[in-house]
Amino acid sequence: MNDKLRILQRQPRRISITLSYNVHEALIKRSDEEGRSVSNLCAFLLEDALKDQRELIGIHSRDNIVDGLAGKKLMLNGDSVSNGFSRRQ
Repeated sequence: MNDKLRILQRQPRRISITLSYNVHEALIKRSDEEGRSVSNLCAFLLEDALKDQRELIGIHSRDNIVDGLAGKKLMLNGDSVSNGFSRRQ
Protein backbone atom coordinates (compact mmCIF):
# COMPACT_ATOMS: atom_id res chain seq x y z
CA MET A 1 0.00 0.00 0.00
CA ASN A 2 1.46 3.36 -0.91
CA ASP A 3 2.09 6.07 1.68
CA LYS A 4 -0.54 8.45 0.31
CA LEU A 5 -3.31 5.86 0.64
CA ARG A 6 -2.12 4.93 4.12
CA ILE A 7 -2.30 8.58 5.22
CA LEU A 8 -5.78 9.00 3.76
CA GLN A 9 -7.03 5.98 5.69
CA ARG A 10 -5.88 7.55 8.98
CA GLN A 11 -7.83 10.77 8.52
CA PRO A 12 -10.38 11.56 11.25
CA ARG A 13 -13.88 10.30 10.54
CA ARG A 14 -17.12 12.17 11.13
CA ILE A 15 -20.03 10.39 12.76
CA SER A 16 -23.57 11.35 13.71
CA ILE A 17 -25.16 10.36 16.98
CA THR A 18 -28.48 11.06 18.68
CA LEU A 19 -28.32 12.35 22.25
CA SER A 20 -30.96 13.14 24.81
CA TYR A 21 -31.64 16.81 25.46
CA ASN A 22 -30.06 16.59 28.93
CA VAL A 23 -26.86 14.96 27.67
CA HIS A 24 -26.53 17.54 24.91
CA GLU A 25 -27.01 20.41 27.37
CA ALA A 26 -24.42 18.89 29.73
CA LEU A 27 -21.94 18.63 26.86
CA ILE A 28 -22.54 22.24 25.85
CA LYS A 29 -22.05 23.42 29.42
CA ARG A 30 -18.84 21.44 29.90
CA SER A 31 -17.43 22.46 26.52
CA ASP A 32 -18.04 26.12 27.39
CA GLU A 33 -16.34 25.65 30.78
CA GLU A 34 -13.32 24.02 29.15
CA GLY A 35 -13.16 26.44 26.21
CA ARG A 36 -13.43 23.78 23.54
CA SER A 37 -15.96 22.73 20.94
CA VAL A 38 -18.61 20.13 21.69
CA SER A 39 -17.14 17.98 18.92
CA ASN A 40 -13.65 18.15 20.43
CA LEU A 41 -15.02 17.37 23.92
CA CYS A 42 -16.97 14.36 22.60
CA ALA A 43 -13.91 13.02 20.79
CA PHE A 44 -11.84 13.40 23.97
CA LEU A 45 -14.48 11.74 26.17
CA LEU A 46 -14.93 8.82 23.77
CA GLU A 47 -11.19 8.21 23.46
CA ASP A 48 -10.77 8.46 27.23
CA ALA A 49 -13.60 5.97 27.82
CA LEU A 50 -12.11 3.53 25.30
CA LYS A 51 -8.69 3.78 26.97
CA ASP A 52 -10.26 3.20 30.39
CA GLN A 53 -12.14 0.16 29.08
CA ARG A 54 -8.99 -1.29 27.52
CA GLU A 55 -7.05 -0.76 30.75
CA LEU A 56 -9.85 -2.30 32.81
CA ILE A 57 -9.84 -5.52 30.82
CA GLY A 58 -6.07 -5.54 30.43
CA ILE A 59 -5.79 -5.06 26.68
CA HIS A 60 -2.63 -3.28 25.64
CA SER A 61 -2.37 -2.27 22.02
CA ARG A 62 0.90 -1.98 20.13
CA ASP A 63 -0.62 0.72 17.97
CA ASN A 64 -2.44 3.89 18.87
CA ILE A 65 -5.89 3.08 17.54
CA VAL A 66 -7.54 4.80 20.48
CA ASP A 67 -5.08 7.69 20.43
CA GLY A 68 -6.70 9.40 17.48
CA LEU A 69 -5.79 12.84 18.74
CA ALA A 70 -2.17 12.06 19.48
CA GLY A 71 -0.08 15.10 18.71
CA LYS A 72 -3.08 17.29 17.92
CA LYS A 73 -3.76 20.62 19.57
CA LEU A 74 -6.81 20.90 21.80
CA MET A 75 -8.51 23.84 23.47
CA LEU A 76 -8.50 24.15 27.26
CA ASN A 77 -9.91 27.29 28.87
CA GLY A 78 -9.58 29.08 25.55
CA ASP A 79 -5.89 28.25 25.15
CA SER A 80 -4.41 25.83 22.63
CA VAL A 81 -2.51 23.08 24.42
CA SER A 82 -1.15 19.66 23.53
CA ASN A 83 -3.50 16.81 24.32
CA GLY A 84 -1.41 15.39 27.16
CA PHE A 85 -4.34 15.52 29.53
CA SER A 86 -3.86 13.77 32.83
CA ARG A 87 -6.00 10.72 33.39
CA ARG A 88 -9.06 11.04 35.59
CA GLN A 89 -8.88 9.08 38.81
